[in-house]
Amino acid sequence: MFGCLQTKDWQTSPAHLLLMSKFRNGDSPTRYRDADYWEAALREKPAKVIEQFIKEEMLEPAELPELLNYKFKASDLKSMLKEKGLKVSGRKEELIRRLIDNDAKAMSEATKGLDLYRCTAAGKHLAEHYLEGERIKREAAEQEVLSLLAGEEYSKAVRVVVQHEATQVFARGIGIDWKNYDGTSDVESLRSILNTTPAILKGIEEDQLRQLRPAAGMMHLWGISTARHWLPEGLETGIHLDGDTACRMLVFHAHYLRHMKAYKEAGIRTVEVSGADDGATCSECRRISGEEYRIEDVPELPYAKCTCESGCRCTVVVGDFL
Repeated sequence: MFGCLQTKDWQTSPAHLLLMSKFRNGDSPTRYRDADYWEAALREKPAKVIEQFIKEEMLEPAELPELLNYKFKASDLKSMLKEKGLKVSGRKEELIRRLIDNDAKAMSEATKGLDLYRCTAAGKHLAEHYLEGERIKREAAEQEVLSLLAGEEYSKAVRVVVQHEATQVFARGIGIDWKNYDGTSDVESLRSILNTTPAILKGIEEDQLRQLRPAAGMMHLWGISTARHWLPEGLETGIHLDGDTACRMLVFHAHYLRHMKAYKEAGIRTVEVSGADDGATCSECRRISGEEYRIEDVPELPYAKCTCESGCRCTVVVGDFL
């Protein structure tokens, strides 16, 4: 357990600095005071931490612009401006300034009782220095992983991601113990992403695939839904799917292969294809959705006949079949 802030150099604590960063543009302490997950990260009561931030003049009561920004959406502000016969175009901060200039007293009344604090100049400096340091560390980790993927050093690439996640105040994933994470399944998925091609991508030339594969690997390892950050600008796939969607299909295919392998090893004989079943689902995917297949006859996913521009979203699930 950390001691109290008066005897602890909280400025070296990532959790404390992350909490302070939440107040850069104004926020309500109420959101954090009794939050158990923040108490676990800080190892002391968030309410006590916030009180000390205020005492040390790192936080101060927010002023009217921050209060309006916190309480109202841009659409709300535009409605208020329209009612007053004022111009409704511009950025949110411009809308706020226009309302204040028109009737500051009314705007103060509209935010009366709102408990909001913002960083002082000193607090903002500390918070932004911390966030910038985190950004630099993340970018360095990403570049190292990209280099390792290019060298087919999949285990090392996984280890870099795991080590990075283990240092985060709030690591991604529910119930994942990054300090003891195995990563074997990730290595298996990377081998598939970097070396196999689902039929849905058969029209993409190998040169383009070589550019797509590392981006798809990064997408998988960092647990995000887009690969755009790692794709060459203007990359054309030559098929109905764009580069970002093609990367997603590579990741989905790797998941499909891993799940099918696990099902076969478990002795499962029959599975069902489950489709997204929404307005974006194509007729071909609707045709196979809900169908039962023997494990050796299940169609490859993502489904090669899918015509949806956002790609196939079908999955294989275990049903109650013989």
